Amino acid sequence: MKLQHILTLCLLLSFKGFSQYTETINSNRPGASQGAFAVGKNVLQFEIGGKISDLSHVNFKNSTMNETQLNYIIRYGFLKNKLEVIINGAYNQNKSINKFISEDVIEEKILNKQTLGFKYLVFDPFKNKKWHSVSLLSWKKNRRIRLVDFIPALSVYAGVNYIPKNGYSYDDPFTSIKKSAEYNIFNHSFFNKANWKMTENVISPKASIITQNHFIGKWVLVNNITLDRIGDKNPILNHITTLTHNYNNPKWSSFIEYEMIKNDIYADNYYKFGVAFLLNRNYQFDSSIGTNIKNTPRNLYFNFGLSTRLDWYRDEIPVNKEEIKKEKEKKKKLKKEFKLLIKSDKKKKKSDKKESKSIKKAAKRHK
Repeated sequence: MKLQHILTLCLLLSFKGFSQYTETINSNRPGASQGAFAVGKNVLQFEIGGKISDLSHVNFKNSTMNETQLNYIIRYGFLKNKLEVIINGAYNQNKSINKFISEDVIEEKILNKQTLGFKYLVFDPFKNKKWHSVSLLSWKKNRRIRLVDFIPALSVYAGVNYIPKNGYSYDDPFTSIKKSAEYNIFNHSFFNKANWKMTENVISPKASIITQNHFIGKWVLVNNITLDRIGDKNPILNHITTLTHNYNNPKWSSFIEYEMIKNDIYADNYYKFGVAFLLNRNYQFDSSIGTNIKNTPRNLYFNFGLSTRLDWYRDEIPVNKEEIKKEKEKKKKLKKEFKLLIKSDKKKKKSDKKESKSIKKAAKRHK
């Protein structure tokens, strides 16, 4: 019975946390998707990672690339718990061997795509106490999937990309080899590299719809649908599904993820698996591996990272609008009564003064 009460308490705490600010760090790592919930008002969070990739491309006679990437996400919650600003980007150091014409070695340092965006929680199902009430009598009732669990939390995201001149064209890691190999990325043919130009817009908008579901306290399902490079000739459609499992030991969690990139220039499908370890309420470590199933290019990578936060969150006293309204009306009434009292007092003084003058006049006549 003791165990049941402990588990029930954990469920209560978890539901409270998911709806707003969380007592422990709420990181999007190690997956590529972002959850529906913000970090919380006055919380500054850093999610930093390294990625080591091994790539090869069969269309370029198995040209290879060793990619080392530093990626970062900075999140800050402001104005309210539902809103956050997000800055994210990547920096690469790559070593490529172009086997198409000769054994050319290309070494480059790349400032990759940088993005500034805002995420807002539109709908939070956990605020509905009827839907997500916890039974204190039945442990089994709390451990089953209900229909209301399929109603997701919903967020919207809007951002703007900055694509540096030497960055990946449409997120294609083989951009530099295609340039040097005189390859036309638009019709997959070869031509004079002097005419090769990256037609991608330097500045472009980005928008996402984000959903998040929780099942029986241990499973979290996140879906992201993103339209990237909006207004460009070749916009990118991106879909990510992430399933996270929290273990009995609350410090450990694991995830599986599917990511689809659809674009006329570069398209891919990625499958990923990873784990995260919660060191304490403000620090999380993670690692993951990912791969695709095609060979144009083939991509196998290892990812590792750290998430931490500066927590300046303070509980806000809940506001009772009805009480405030009543208090205002009470003050207004008292103010009105006070004015009437002053007015009445002035009239009385005036009347007394007038009466005093009349008495004095009458006294003079008698003399």
